[in-house]
Amino acid sequence: MRPKIKVFKNRDELSAALAAHVAHLAARACAGQGRFSIALSGGSLIEIISSGLCSDPLRGSIDWSSWHVFWADERWVSSSSPLSNYGLAAKLFFSRVSIPRDQIHATDNAIKPSETAKDYESVLAKIFQPPEGRMPRFDLILLGVGEDGHTASLFPDHPVLAERRAWVVSVSDAPKPPPIRITMTLPLINNARNLVFVAVGPSKADIVSKVFNPQMQNQELPARLVNPSDGEVQWFVDRAAATESGRT
Repeated sequence: MRPKIKVFKNRDELSAALAAHVAHLAARACAGQGRFSIALSGGSLIEIISSGLCSDPLRGSIDWSSWHVFWADERWVSSSSPLSNYGLAAKLFFSRVSIPRDQIHATDNAIKPSETAKDYESVLAKIFQPPEGRMPRFDLILLGVGEDGHTASLFPDHPVLAERRAWVVSVSDAPKPPPIRITMTLPLINNARNLVFVAVGPSKADIVSKVFNPQMQNQELPARLVNPSDGEVQWFVDRAAATESGRT
């Protein structure tokens, strides 16, 4: 199934629409199962989603007590580091909403990366309690995309792309700093009910074009491998990021 793409005039318009979409999915999940599970990625995505969700009246209409927040990937740095996804979200997002702190599930960087990955799998198993042999099923995973086509911390031609059993793994040799990261694997990401990519700015125009051009030979771009068999993928992009995709 090809992903859907939504093009917005600018970053502010995209932020508002994305926040409304997330709020809708959260309300639907809460009505059906009493909680909303979401996994975040880092970088500009946190800034974009925070701007929309923390604006009234939308902020006041959301049942934050039902949210469980996880990380699609995290960098192996202290939470106080400017490179920390959690640290940025704590500053821009968590400090402005009332999600219970024990429902914000950060990775533990006090232990070895490989142990952190196993520990995070244990956290997922405890919260989701999937049937034996099944993976957790997120209501929503928010993803960015790099200019090389990477998403989460899944990089082109990296062996982690072939992982089929683990839910979470450590990466020790990411081609962009910092090199050590924790990331969800493709099978876990592709098991989500909803996946939303966010791309803004002219620097993302080339990779957005490659993702949506069926004639391109870059079939193994990680962003193109996000293709759930029972879920929906949408792209929220601004006009600058859509200029080469023919979707403006």
